[in-house]
Amino acid sequence: MCVGFNTCLKFIRMGGKSSKFSFFRKPTAPSKIEKKMVEALRKRAASEGSTVKSFNSIIMRFHKIDESFEKVRDVFQKFDKDSNGTIDVQELKDCFHELQVSFTDEEITEFHHICDMDESKGIEFNEFIVVLSLVYLLEEPDNPNSKSRIGLPDLEATFDTIVDTFVFFDKDGDGYVSKTEILNAINEAPPGGKAADRIGTRRFEEMDFDKNGMITFKEFLFVFTHWVGVNDDDDEQ
Repeated sequence: MCVGFNTCLKFIRMGGKSSKFSFFRKPTAPSKIEKKMVEALRKRAASEGSTVKSFNSIIMRFHKIDESFEKVRDVFQKFDKDSNGTIDVQELKDCFHELQVSFTDEEITEFHHICDMDESKGIEFNEFIVVLSLVYLLEEPDNPNSKSRIGLPDLEATFDTIVDTFVFFDKDGDGYVSKTEILNAINEAPPGGKAADRIGTRRFEEMDFDKNGMITFKEFLFVFTHWVGVNDDDDEQ
């Protein structure tokens, strides 16, 4: 039985959010950053695996993850210099440089492009969470004993939880999540069976932005922020 049954049931019955993710990105060849992302996830799966034991346990963490993500809003607002609700390329470069993460200006521009999920030419708050999570995954700290990888020590445990969650879904450790892997995981939560298959299919379609049949870490992350309850500023108004 799922501990916190109401929380689990709320997730399973979530509906009406598909319109948020109705935009479609034409499939393109993976960029350098995206290739590094897949390789980093494969290494994580092979070396550490996932500490997540069940889909129910992920659902039970939604509230704490949401609270942690909301703390990212202060970081977002700090670097949204013109307060227009989005971060442009220069503002993202300023952010990376202040966090002292080791990416070139060319790579930062690439981060901006691949994490602009709706292709609005600006990084919105949910997309900013995707950026920071990717940076956390890819950044190699100079000091292996450092408590912080990207200069945000109070938030990095949450980023690690999200990586762990993706690895949990990615049962074969190939750096992508398939529809079958999503269905198998969601079937663990009540009510299971055909109802869970329908919900799982809906969740998969939400995340598969380029409709290529596989979910990348960044696709997963963007929708995951909505799963746990994070809202863009536009949603709050």
